[in-house]
Amino acid sequence: MKRACLLVILIAASLGLAQAPPAQKKPLDQIQVLALLAGGVPNQRVAMLVNERGINFEPTEDYLTTLKNVGADDVLLRAVRVAMRAKAEALTAEVAAKHAQALNHLARGAELAQKKLYAEAEQEYRAALQLEPDNSDLHSALGYVLGEQKKLDLAAAEYRTAIRLQPEHVLAHYNLGLALAQNGNLDGAIAEYRTAIRLQPDDALAHNNLGNALYDRSNLDGAIAEYHTAIHLQPDFAGAHVNLGVALRKKGDLDGAIAEYRTAIRFQPDLAEAHNNLGLALQDKGDLDGAIAECRIAIRLQPDYAAAHNNLGRALYMKGDPDGAIAEYRTAIRLQPDLAAAHNNLGIALETKGDRRAALEELRSAYLLDPKNPTIAQEYERLLREVNQ
Repeated sequence: MKRACLLVILIAASLGLAQAPPAQKKPLDQIQVLALLAGGVPNQRVAMLVNERGINFEPTEDYLTTLKNVGADDVLLRAVRVAMRAKAEALTAEVAAKHAQALNHLARGAELAQKKLYAEAEQEYRAALQLEPDNSDLHSALGYVLGEQKKLDLAAAEYRTAIRLQPEHVLAHYNLGLALAQNGNLDGAIAEYRTAIRLQPDDALAHNNLGNALYDRSNLDGAIAEYHTAIHLQPDFAGAHVNLGVALRKKGDLDGAIAEYRTAIRFQPDLAEAHNNLGLALQDKGDLDGAIAECRIAIRLQPDYAAAHNNLGRALYMKGDPDGAIAEYRTAIRLQPDLAAAHNNLGIALETKGDRRAALEELRSAYLLDPKNPTIAQEYERLLREVNQ
């Protein structure tokens, strides 16, 4: 089972989300607009900020080209072009020169990050911070590229610095929560999400990811409530519908889960997680043909989706096609060698084919990867006893 990965992370897809805190209504400068994109904030949200707060600079064609090069879409570019203009604060020649140099470093780093060259982007962001060490947006952007490199402690430190410099920095609180959640500190993550929500109550993504953290703490009712809030705030939020479906399935409400997955697909037909989870739920309902179809769609949309290959294998096995299942399990393992469920399922399928020694090796791999899983432990110990008899 897989929730929709909306972590900006930091997931797939991670994603960041930022909104201006109510007390901060100053127009955005060149670095702030670029740093939002460089920090993983979706175009729609950056455009919203630009529309709400305006800008204090004249957007040249060179600047607009820079934004486009780092991922700005037509909606954001238009928002910058037509934004309300405010007079920029007067700067000394020395400060203005440093600001321009910092902007150049940030622009180069953002282009590198767009190409997923995060280590190189990190160096550019650090160079920008040497010029403007008290710029909270630069610290937040650095936190993003550190998180993409799985340097979670360093990412968290940058977000904390951004918060120290600007306590109501919603993006920093939110992404600090993501980094803490990835590092296993769910209590800290929940606290940061709640702070982000306090600062911006209508932040649907913060409610969604608070729901994810509560789900991971086994607080299903709390998670479901947060997902409902996210959907109330943004009815077409496909990822929140997927996550609500996962929680409902966990609660035993299979029909409710299927309905949420189908709603997610209606809003976002190319969301692989929605098709994969719908396939799982249809397996639970005994609709193996439907399950196989949905898993195949998920794989077509995301060919390296290891969990979907594993789930397709399971449906094929249940349908009476062990050879097809074995092929899918092996693909899942090639894509994600530490996927314990795929090793376990492959072991069971190999045993069905009569290859008990190979089956035992796969079950052992599954057990070593996930020794606390009672189902995996039971299968491994059973076959181990039988082979040794």
